[in-house]
Amino acid sequence: MTANQNAEPQTDRLEELLIAAAQCFQARGYAATSIDAVARHMGATKGRVYHYFPSKMDLFNAVRERGMQIVFEATEAGYCANLAAADRLTLMALGHVGAMMRHRAFMQVHREGLQMHRFGNATPEQHDAMARHIRQRDAYERRFRDVVRLGADNGVLRVGEPFAITIQSFMSALHSPVTWYSERADDTPEKLEQLAREVVRFAMLGLGVDLAARRWPEIPPLTDALTDEGTP
Repeated sequence: MTANQNAEPQTDRLEELLIAAAQCFQARGYAATSIDAVARHMGATKGRVYHYFPSKMDLFNAVRERGMQIVFEATEAGYCANLAAADRLTLMALGHVGAMMRHRAFMQVHREGLQMHRFGNATPEQHDAMARHIRQRDAYERRFRDVVRLGADNGVLRVGEPFAITIQSFMSALHSPVTWYSERADDTPEKLEQLAREVVRFAMLGLGVDLAARRWPEIPPLTDALTDEGTP
């Protein structure tokens, strides 16, 4: 068996663990979730969890970082597209909203992590993980700010003053499915796509773009432009 073949099952097992942990943290919150609960949820032993993470906080940090990776990947194609700013922003917004719904557990953990203040007894490594997570979040939101600013400078997007309020209002609309969307048995990819489009249509209207009156953009082949940050 090759090294790559050995690595794939390890990667799958880690992803399974992160999904189980995200679901537990989503359902119970950080304080009420234990390593035991995560292990039971995935039908495994505590030892399997501790094999990857020495503490609950380390596991929580890993779930948050996976959530950030998900949204970076979901918006990468739109961000790097060789299109006008409004079209790039539309594609980024669609990717973001889709991730909010398809990976809701990770997104809720991400949200809780930014709101919690339970780091008084954290180790230096855990403090570093929180600081890294904040840097990742800031880098992610900066992508949206840069594209909105480009569109505003070109006269195709309408922004108010202060600019930060426009961005926060826009991002709040894109984050909103985390609070109101619940997975249903009759959900289909087409239904999720339609929901995402409705959210994005509403958000883009706030920037002066009426997507009902124009053709939705499609993702062209990726370019090498504007890829300095990459995924975390």
